[in-house]
Amino acid sequence: MKLDKRACRHAANAPLNISLNAGVLYTDRVKYLVTAAVKLLGGHRVLAVYFYECERLKANDRMPKWVVFQGKDDFATLERDAEGNVKWRDAMLTNLTRYYSGSFLPACVFYKKTGCHTIARYIHVEANPTLVLRHLDDYQQDIRDRQAKIRRYKRDAVVRDKMRRVPQTLANLKRWADKHIMPHYLFYDYNNGRAKTQARCTYCEKFSVIKRPKNNDVLRCPKCGQKVIAKAQGKRAAYHEDRETCQVIRRISPQELVVRIYKLYWSYAKGKDSIRKSAYEVMRIFVRSDNGKDATVEPYYYDSGYDSVTRWRYGYHPGVLFGMACFSSEETGTVYLPGLEKTLHGTPWEYCALRQFYEQTGIPMQVSCYLKMYLRHPLLIERLTKAGFENIAADVIYRDGFSDALDEMQTKTHRILRVEKQDVSVLQEQKAGVPLLKKYQAYVAIHLRGRGVLFQWQLHHKVSEIPADIFQYLTAEKFMHYMEAQFPIYCEKRPANVYRDPTMETLVITYVDYLHMCRRQAYDMKEKSVLFPKNCAAAHDREAERIQKINDAQKNKAFGIAYAGFARKAALSNEELQIVCPKRANDLVAEGRALHHCVGSYIDRVAEGRCLIVFVRRVEEPKKPYVTVEVRDGKIAQIHGDHNSDPTEEVKKFVDLWSRKVLPMALRAV
Repeated sequence: MKLDKRACRHAANAPLNISLNAGVLYTDRVKYLVTAAVKLLGGHRVLAVYFYECERLKANDRMPKWVVFQGKDDFATLERDAEGNVKWRDAMLTNLTRYYSGSFLPACVFYKKTGCHTIARYIHVEANPTLVLRHLDDYQQDIRDRQAKIRRYKRDAVVRDKMRRVPQTLANLKRWADKHIMPHYLFYDYNNGRAKTQARCTYCEKFSVIKRPKNNDVLRCPKCGQKVIAKAQGKRAAYHEDRETCQVIRRISPQELVVRIYKLYWSYAKGKDSIRKSAYEVMRIFVRSDNGKDATVEPYYYDSGYDSVTRWRYGYHPGVLFGMACFSSEETGTVYLPGLEKTLHGTPWEYCALRQFYEQTGIPMQVSCYLKMYLRHPLLIERLTKAGFENIAADVIYRDGFSDALDEMQTKTHRILRVEKQDVSVLQEQKAGVPLLKKYQAYVAIHLRGRGVLFQWQLHHKVSEIPADIFQYLTAEKFMHYMEAQFPIYCEKRPANVYRDPTMETLVITYVDYLHMCRRQAYDMKEKSVLFPKNCAAAHDREAERIQKINDAQKNKAFGIAYAGFARKAALSNEELQIVCPKRANDLVAEGRALHHCVGSYIDRVAEGRCLIVFVRRVEEPKKPYVTVEVRDGKIAQIHGDHNSDPTEEVKKFVDLWSRKVLPMALRAV
């Protein structure tokens, strides 16, 4: 029944005839007076509940603030503001006010007992003045639930029709999973006094007598020959459970597939000869392509508590624990292989080499993602998989997407990988992915001879990167030979400590850094003594120290230039204080150490002309650090004493005088 709102609007004009001197209007607990009546509106009996606000009644406004029209299967509320404007609301009874709804109903009092009885008879509840409005709110909640259920049924009818096209669960799924996925056990009774024991195989479910093994040993069942895991059963009841995820691909139409995700549970209990096996479906992921180039993915998950025409709900499984997907929501799993080619025949995924990709990797996969990405790069994924580069295909599908390291337009494997023909076997042997391929391509770009051996040596010694530019000075063979010869010397020079152990990678980094330092100093990179020093680590430290001295000399020179004209004009002294300019860069370091502040790090700023540092010293102790002053942009930027403390008033006045009388003239001389 739908309410006739036009008739309801006329029935809402019901002023309350109450004396303004009535005591109920001036009770703090009572904020609303309630009356009720059953009216015939639009040919139906409708309950009208009137709520009068006491504050408005005191102001001689006798019209109701809310009128709730309650039908058998619908309700609506007409709200009237202080200016007399009205509007319809669909809120429930407890949601009429904006403040906490729990305080609304206790503030309502029936003007007459007949109102309470009218509501109670209409909704068939007990006529209790303190509870009848609560019952009315529950009555409205039931209506809301029924309306939501009807809408949900209509919406999920499309989902139900979609699920009807999905074939039935495979009859041999458990049998196939038991043979190819789930592990098998040989349960035996543990007894120290016996050399042999009786054991039961969970695969063939037959008993045999074996020599007592160790727990978790991998054996072969004497009866069926199946590989099994030995499990001891002691005095306490033993219980074991295995669980796995299985994905079954089924065809809906030539343009659509569905990936059905099953959860498999195998449980074993002591004293029971049979194994409890259960397999139930948790998700269905529909993958559809209308143009053969792009795929749309529609996931649905099974919700046993969902009240609708179907238990399947759109979206991914919400089972998440602390932001991490739990087993129930996991999509990655093993793939059901029987009949796979027949399922994919005639679809855009007919040549996707899914079986070959899965068998090569040998690990659980996410089938829906593979099907989607295959349509974006069909020839690339197919050719890489068939050529044995499943890790590069996996990077394209699951991690990096299409990489600039690959040439999708080519048909030859080596051209797809941007390498030479002889390099393909090296990459296949190392089972390279996209990151390793990019490292190898750097050697191919400079046409490095012996790059295959170098690549294998690099992976064997776990060296993450070897810059290709160093091979303009030496060959790959000489590089490896020199590193092997230097490694014992390097380990002796830099023994292991708690921070870093000497490894071949740290030696390579040291050597590469050494070569770069030699190049920056314009050494003859063809000299054998330069390329292959007798002690690589010592040569590195020696060149680093040399460069540091050169840099320090350059900084000292620039430091002296910064104070060349300034120092002659900046002098100022009185009976107690004087201004002193630093002569060398190390003077700032000594000043910072003595006064425990960071002026020692200002050497580069002074050398680059961004600031100047002057010292305030006592006349009686001219060499003892006292206060440090920074001049920036012609002004005093900082003035600090020991531990960045503020100077005394005497020092502040002295520095202020110096900044006004002496500093401007000294800066002109710079």
